[in-house]
Amino acid sequence: MSKKLFRYAEENRERFLDSDDITFSDGSVVTPAEVWGYLTEEAPARYPHAFEINLNQGSRAIRDETFPTLLKTQYLALTLSERMEKARDNGRSIAFIQGGQTIDPYTAADTIALRPANVGNWNNGRYHGKNINQNARIRKEKKEKSYHDMTFEACQTAGYEHIQTGDLRVDIIAPYTTLRCSDISYGVEAHRHGPNKNVKLFNVDFPLRNQADKPWAVEYFANSLRKLIKLLDESTGRTTTEEDLLKAIKLHNEGRRLSIELTDLWWSASVPPTNGDDRQTLSSLGHLEYGDSQAALSVLKEAKKFLAERVENGVKGPGVRDNPKRLFVLGSCVWVNNARSEIDGAIVVGKDDGWSTVNALVDEEGDPFQNLARATLQYPYEQGIEERARWTIEQIKRSRADGVIFIHRWGCNTQASISRAVVDVIKRETGIPTYIHESEFGLQHEQEHNRVSAFIEML
Repeated sequence: MSKKLFRYAEENRERFLDSDDITFSDGSVVTPAEVWGYLTEEAPARYPHAFEINLNQGSRAIRDETFPTLLKTQYLALTLSERMEKARDNGRSIAFIQGGQTIDPYTAADTIALRPANVGNWNNGRYHGKNINQNARIRKEKKEKSYHDMTFEACQTAGYEHIQTGDLRVDIIAPYTTLRCSDISYGVEAHRHGPNKNVKLFNVDFPLRNQADKPWAVEYFANSLRKLIKLLDESTGRTTTEEDLLKAIKLHNEGRRLSIELTDLWWSASVPPTNGDDRQTLSSLGHLEYGDSQAALSVLKEAKKFLAERVENGVKGPGVRDNPKRLFVLGSCVWVNNARSEIDGAIVVGKDDGWSTVNALVDEEGDPFQNLARATLQYPYEQGIEERARWTIEQIKRSRADGVIFIHRWGCNTQASISRAVVDVIKRETGIPTYIHESEFGLQHEQEHNRVSAFIEML
C-alpha cells in the first residue's frame, strides 16, 4: 500500500529561489535551485520516509515550506550520507563523538565530528525507498543487535552497530566523557573488543562535579584536548596549531551566538513563529553540524532574517493551535511527538540538553586550549543537581513554559537517577507542573504519547 507523501508547493518556489546559496567548507556551493530540485524530485524517491505523512511517527501533513532555512536543513540532513561517503573516498577523517559537547577541536584538526544522531543518519541514508516504519524498524533491529553484542543496560551503543560491522568508515571514536550520558566511556571501551580493530579510541576525560572553577581541572582537561588533537592529527597527517584551534573557536562562537539570538527572538514572539520541530531545528543549528560546519553556518546566518520577519508580523507557525500550552523538555537524546502534541494543544518551546552546549561561549583571548576547557567544564547540564536545576529554571522562565517533562531513556543511569531531584527543585521554585517519563529508542509508541497527552490535558 503506497503512503501519502508531502510535496513542496510550486507556488513557494520563487520565494525560496531568492534565498542564499549554501557554501561548504571545501568552497563548493549549492544554489537554492539545486536544493529545490533535490527536495522535489530526487529525495522523495530516494527517501520516502522523510516525506511520508504519518502523525504516529511525528511526520506532518502541514510543513513550514515558506521558511527557506528549514528546507535547507532538510537538504543537509538528507544528503549527509552521500556527503560522508564522498568525504571518506577523498581521504577525510571522521570521528564519532557524543551529543553533549561542542566540536571546536575536531573542526580545528580538519576532522568531521558526528554525534550519535548523525552517525545514524549516515547509516540510514544508505537504505533507499523505505517508508517511515520500515526505516524505524531497520534502526531498531540494528540497535537490538548491538545491545546483544554489548549490553542491554546501555542507553546509547556508541554507533557500535554500524562501526563494528564495518558499515560506516569511522576512523576515531573520541567523545567527551561528560555526565550527560552514563555509558559514554563504557561504549568507547566496548569497541576495543569488537571485530573492527582499526578504529582509534580515546576518552576525553571530564573532571566531574564541582570542578569547573578549579585550576587543576582546567589544566587537566586542556591537556586531554591536546592529546585528542594529537590523535586526530595522526589520522589526517597534519599538524594542528593553537591558531587553528582559535580559528575554529571563533567559527563555532559565531554559530553559538546566532543560535542564542534566534532562540531569544523565538521566545520573545507573541505567538509561536514556528512549530516545535522547526524551533528545535533552528536552535540546534548553532552546533554547526550536518557533517560540515561551514555549510551549517551559512544556512544559520540567514535564518535570523526570516524569523525576525515572522515575529514582527505576528505570524504563527503552521499547525500550531491558538494559545498552546508551552512545554520545556529535559533529558538526553529525548523528544516528544511534536506533531501529535500540537494537535493536543501544546508546543515544545525548549530543551535543556543541546541548549546547554550552545550557551558555552569560549573566550577568544589567551590559550585556546585552556579557554575551551574552561567553557566545557561550565556546561550547565553537567553541573550538580541544584546548579543544573537553577540554570534550567532560568530557561523555563525565559521561554515562558507552562509545564516541564523530564524524559530519560532505559539504561541512562545518570538521567534516571537525578530526574526526580531536578524536577523537585524546579517545582519548588516555579510552582509549574512537572512530569517524569521513561522512554526507549526506536519506534514512537502510542502508550508513550498517551501519557504525554494526559499531561497536556492536565495543563
